[in-house]
Amino acid sequence: MYKIENLINENEHLTAQLEDYIVKLKKLEESSQKKEIPVLNQISPIMLNKQEELLPKNEIDQYIKVLLKNQIGKELSKIDVDLIYNALNRRFLKFQDGEYQLEIRSIIVTDTMYIYYRVEKSNS
Repeated sequence: MYKIENLINENEHLTAQLEDYIVKLKKLEESSQKKEIPVLNQISPIMLNKQEELLPKNEIDQYIKVLLKNQIGKELSKIDVDLIYNALNRRFLKFQDGEYQLEIRSIIVTDTMYIYYRVEKSNS
């Protein structure tokens, strides 16, 4: 009789524990579904040259933004920074006053992508 009572008590304890785990699992599933996925909201190119007034900064910034516009709204974990770096670094840009070469110094991705770059006018 004593063993049966112990087994019944253990069964009730394990059943209560199982119900508790089921409730916790449901709450975790709900919270993971509600969790907001961080996405890229904007691109912010930053020129590091000291003589910015001699360079077409606005045109270069606009070019970078247009080139990367498909990244806006993308999940941060799915953005390939190496691919972006390789696409932009050492790229030649042609404007009315000449040709310029980009040199990407760094790319920082939060909800905004900061692209730090230098630009040099080509002698062609």
